[in-house]
Parts: sequence; C-alpha cells; structure tokens
Amino acid sequence: MSGEIYIEIIGIGNALRVAAIDADTAEEVVFQVPKNTPRAEVEYLAKAKLNWKLNRNTDKKKRPDTGSGRGITV
Repeated sequence: MSGEIYIEIIGIGNALRVAAIDADTAEEVVFQVPKNTPRAEVEYLAKAKLNWKLNRNTDKKKRPDTGSGRGITV
C-alpha cells in the first residue's frame, strides 16, 4: 500500500470543490470548503475524510442474507 492520494481543487464562486482519490483503491471523496481555507488544511481534511471512508468500507459487516439486497426472504 503506497498511501498516495491524488487531490484536485477547483474554485467555484466563494468555495473550493475538493476531490481526493486513494491511489491504491480508487476510492474517492468530494467535499467543499470556503475559498479562503489554507492549502494545508484542505489537504489535511482530504486525507482525514478519505481515511474515514476507507476504514468505514473495511468495517462493514455483511448481513446473514447476502442475496440481492432487496430485503429478507421469509
């Protein structure tokens, strides 16, 4: 695992649209911050949100019925 993250920052009006992508898993998070947010804080938030998403995906527990996901067969 390289731990490399790609960060894209685009200015939209008074906000910045931030997209962060994990190089290993291709998981992506997208969020907005005020335009005057320092670059270091944007990068910190991007890494924190991406780490949260990656940990959330690995901690998911499967339901006993791993069928189509359209409810429980009775």
